[in-house]
Amino acid sequence: MIKVILAEDHLLVRQGLALLLQASGDFTVVAETDLGQDVPGLLSQHRPDLLLLDLALRDGPSIELTREVRRTYRDLKIMIITGNAFHGAAMQALAAGADGFLLKQDHGDELLVGIRTVLEGRPYITPSIAKDPQSNPRQETKPSASSEFNLTAREQQIMRLIANGLTNPEVAAALHISVLTARKHRQNLMNKLNLHNSAEITAYAIRSGLLEAPNRSPA
Repeated sequence: MIKVILAEDHLLVRQGLALLLQASGDFTVVAETDLGQDVPGLLSQHRPDLLLLDLALRDGPSIELTREVRRTYRDLKIMIITGNAFHGAAMQALAAGADGFLLKQDHGDELLVGIRTVLEGRPYITPSIAKDPQSNPRQETKPSASSEFNLTAREQQIMRLIANGLTNPEVAAALHISVLTARKHRQNLMNKLNLHNSAEITAYAIRSGLLEAPNRSPA
């Protein structure tokens, strides 16, 4: 069973999430809280596989808490869930170390898809954000990744594939190159952009406009 801690400030939402997870048969909720200050102690006590974290708990925002948790628990999967349906919130969450980003208005099946995706080691952002014209990263005025850092066409391909959840062997197969070459391209890309993991690559790809739609994994 996959152990989950729920940190959500609304009791009804928290209870609904717990029921949904437990009904799936794959998850067990080992602890719940509505306070960010409780999270570090609960993580130390229960050592869960997944932290389902509201972006704003009763004692304040969770971005700094996400950074703190990520520094301490490198292998823990962190899924942010929020009612803030805008592109900037997802960017902040991923940059802070979250593995995924979901909206409270998403369907329950979307929650399970997203959670299973991040547990497989791939970043996940709700497709709902892509449907909001106000959150389209192509409308931002920031320079594209290619112009700002002079990324090659190959590096842009690599970034898109990684942001869509592909592993090094899958990238190699998609581009008809060796796994070693794919790995070197990935490392060069991360070094050039000062990125450290797939979630940060995904966040950057969305911000720069290289990823037109968030990753969606099959159920």
